[in-house]
Amino acid sequence: MQKILANLATIRRKIAEAPDVASLTTDGEFMTLIVRFMNHSLYLLRVGVALAPTKSVASQGYGRNRAIVGGHMVRVAKLYEGLLIHVSGRKLELAAIFFRLTFETVVRMRYLMRAQPPSFRSYILTSYRPEKEIVGDLQQKGSQRSLIPIEKRMLRKIRARLRRDRIPVKALLGTTRWDLDGKSFRALLQDLNLGHAYAYAYGSSSHPIHGDWYEISLHHLRRNGRYYSPDLSFDDPDPRVACPITIFCLDALVDYIRWARTDPQNIVRPTVLALRDLFARLDGAHEAILGAA
Repeated sequence: MQKILANLATIRRKIAEAPDVASLTTDGEFMTLIVRFMNHSLYLLRVGVALAPTKSVASQGYGRNRAIVGGHMVRVAKLYEGLLIHVSGRKLELAAIFFRLTFETVVRMRYLMRAQPPSFRSYILTSYRPEKEIVGDLQQKGSQRSLIPIEKRMLRKIRARLRRDRIPVKALLGTTRWDLDGKSFRALLQDLNLGHAYAYAYGSSSHPIHGDWYEISLHHLRRNGRYYSPDLSFDDPDPRVACPITIFCLDALVDYIRWARTDPQNIVRPTVLALRDLFARLDGAHEAILGAA
């Protein structure tokens, strides 16, 4: 813990010593500073999710429902690391993929923080949608011929996981609603008073996920009049890729720490908030430059 305390103090000192964001004038200057502090953000995400509210939880772990929420926060930390790798590598097209993945994870985590036990059962069952089709297909094949070894292994592994999660095969095959609590993602956002974010954060970030014409024509083809040629170069990320998602992740960490009650002495949270404030100022300063252009 002493090492963590020392690292937190170092991060706060570096935040205090950071250049005045108003002095930054180019994307290069912004991104040099941003990447440096994204590494600190990743450290805080990893520390925050590793905190435990009690000694027993630290040694034994959480019960399943609370572990589901914690697992979402772990996923956020890992996705953020992936984002940082590709931002540092100056590969916008790859970095952009992580935005929607992270956004979905945080929204679902916040929804589950408020949820009752039936919602967790729904979350687990609806995770098995692909497996329903696989089980049905293999059972049909098994009624007509002997399954080959790989099919037997697949079926055995799926059934073992279903037993572990106490889901009868019959219940899986009879399930027809595959949304968490029967709610679309738009409905989940509305429950969290984030309905306005559907088009801006969720919808627009679908382009790099699906590789639709919008994304293909923007990043992977070079237009020459009526014709196109392959473009194998990567675009550079700018602060619009890094700052908003970092702020979103740090806000999620603050919410998670409060929900999990893992920072009762308020040791980690002030550093998270100070870093979040720095990214908000960086984002605002970069937007001011774009607005003046």
